Amino acid sequence: MGILGANCIACATSCRKVTVMTTRLKLMVIGAGGFGQEVIWAAKCFNCIHPMYDIVGYCDDDPTKRGRTVYGYPVLGALEEVDRELSPKPAFVCAVGRNADRKKVVGRALALGWVPVTIIDPTVVVAEGVTVGGGSYVGAGSILSPEARIGSHVIINHACSIGHNSVLEDFVQVSPGGRVSGACRLKEGSMLASNAVLAPGVTLGAFSTLGACSFAMRDIDDHVTAVGNPARIIARRRSGTK
Repeated sequence: MGILGANCIACATSCRKVTVMTTRLKLMVIGAGGFGQEVIWAAKCFNCIHPMYDIVGYCDDDPTKRGRTVYGYPVLGALEEVDRELSPKPAFVCAVGRNADRKKVVGRALALGWVPVTIIDPTVVVAEGVTVGGGSYVGAGSILSPEARIGSHVIINHACSIGHNSVLEDFVQVSPGGRVSGACRLKEGSMLASNAVLAPGVTLGAFSTLGACSFAMRDIDDHVTAVGNPARIIARRRSGTK
């Protein structure tokens, strides 16, 4: 479930214009942490404009959270045990912050037949020609510029800007205040930390991190951490590791 259009908020299918759901979706948020609260906040804000979601609550693998109430909604248990109690299958957003872990958890939800939905805060400005894949989230005050391509299960947090013709592949994360200039590419699972900046046309490698307040003037390899201004690589990881 994705979105494409000008000043859009949420969409039920990938399309060339905004589609508004006529029936409410049962929404499950996976992950009962701070990010999960932000997802519910955005969903509630959208419901004030057009009632789309019946928010069921959270799934979380942490057994100590089961039975708690977080931001007004219950933590129901792990995915698989919650699935046995739900019919029909719910819509979901995975609010697990660590990109590699989010990829694994999304795989579990999809295997159960759960349906990813896109949630975009009503304050986000979305230009014409933008696409956002299913299961992604865009937080308050962000800007998605013309022809930006956002993949599935991407996190774009508060007050971020995504430049024209940029590509964010699946499971990318842009932390609060992140700045992606025009024609950049963020490969799968990469992370732009808070207030970090990519210069125009720069590629951030797969499952790599550009540290907080850093500025990347050149492409960054896969599976590394880079920090500073200009950014320099300070750590390398083997492919497939966290």
